[in-house]
Amino acid sequence: MKRQGTLSSAGWSAVDYWTQQIAALLVFIVVGNIIGPAAVGVMTMGLLAMTLMMTLLLDGFSDALIQRESIDAEHFDTTFWMLLGLGTLAGLVLAASAWPLAALFAAPALHHVMPLLAICLPFVGITATYHGLLQRELQFRTLAIRTLISQVGGFAVAVLLAHRGYGADSLVGYYLVARIFEALLVMPVSGIWPGLRVSRPAAAGIFEFGRHRVGNQLLGFVVMQVDRFSAGLFLSSAAVGIYSLAERISSAMINGFSGVVGRVAFPVFSARQTDMQAFRETLRDFLSGVAIVALPVFVGIAVTSREIVGTLLNARWAASAPLLAIVSLSGIAHSSNYLLTAAVNARGRPDIPVRYSVVIMAARLLCSLPAAWLGGLVAIAWANLVVTSLSAPLVIAFVREQIPGVGRLVVMASLPAFGAVLVMAGATILTGVMLAGLSFTALLLAKMAAGLIVYPAALYFLAPKDLIRRVAPLIRRR
Repeated sequence: MKRQGTLSSAGWSAVDYWTQQIAALLVFIVVGNIIGPAAVGVMTMGLLAMTLMMTLLLDGFSDALIQRESIDAEHFDTTFWMLLGLGTLAGLVLAASAWPLAALFAAPALHHVMPLLAICLPFVGITATYHGLLQRELQFRTLAIRTLISQVGGFAVAVLLAHRGYGADSLVGYYLVARIFEALLVMPVSGIWPGLRVSRPAAAGIFEFGRHRVGNQLLGFVVMQVDRFSAGLFLSSAAVGIYSLAERISSAMINGFSGVVGRVAFPVFSARQTDMQAFRETLRDFLSGVAIVALPVFVGIAVTSREIVGTLLNARWAASAPLLAIVSLSGIAHSSNYLLTAAVNARGRPDIPVRYSVVIMAARLLCSLPAAWLGGLVAIAWANLVVTSLSAPLVIAFVREQIPGVGRLVVMASLPAFGAVLVMAGATILTGVMLAGLSFTALLLAKMAAGLIVYPAALYFLAPKDLIRRVAPLIRRR
């Protein structure tokens, strides 16, 4: 199969990822305005358990299909049946955990929410195998078409159920339809069907690489979800809903940018893993491109958080605005962390991300749980930002042996965008002060216009003149 160019792959990967992020965000915004923060909070608690189970399935063992220099039918079939079995087992565990978790979070609605969510997991296992294979071949167009159909179907079901008064169950319907459709569509559109060519050597190779990736995924789950867990443990369901929606908006942007680039970068880095000069140049190009695009988005969200919440949500969600302003800034550190993780995994060292994830997880637990207990939602948000910001130099310290000079690469790639984004933030804040009497929507549009004008101009004057030439290799065909 002929591989697509990197730029084309990034574009289709962006369509795929952004479709998922925007659809999920719109579901929670549209449905959240109907059912309210308390019901969204209940669903968030249920998703904590389902996401934990999904870490066993997504971007773990299936990544072994991407990282290997060559694969055959045995590797595909073995991965398929392994992940389908794990998905089925994970579904049974999730269903069985409904009662204890309902008691832990004092949320009786979880009794029936979690068994329904458990149905998703075998289908997630099926999807993960095909996703790894198609991602290896950079066939993001196929993945994007599948995602578009499944997300539209899930969104329609969720809105219909919400209007008919099903509360949190309307969000359950979204996940059920989306996950089932993804699995049922990806098989025929890929043109590949599983066989019975399962072997112990193939399973051993997949497990050897995947165990580190799964371990890192489990640690990443704690890092990303500890705030929602802390809020659910010490605060009300409504508080969980308010915090989770702010974090969901931020996460949509983080995943939409960092996740897209990470998915494309991993196979590209893997193809260059034996040529360190080409590897470093490719990493430099990705870091520069991500910094230019991601930094203004995350800072822009922070300085327009009040207008975003006021435009998209009703008055019941007003408390999400200051939380969104804080947690969105964590995307700055995630931008480089995602790329460095993809790079070191491509070098065949998935154990390294496990190590630094342990440290980050411990820091998040030590900060988030006391923050929820003593300070409430704003304290949780600040704990999130502080730990995430400190994680960037930590990740650099861990990967520098595998990627010499990586710290300099990250700093030099970020400097032009960082300077330009400071100018943009000042212009955006000044616009808000000057037009303070406008409605939320009008003020949001005015601030966005100011940022869109000022940032490119500032970047033009502050960035090196060879910036385009440095980023240009992203469009080369592999």
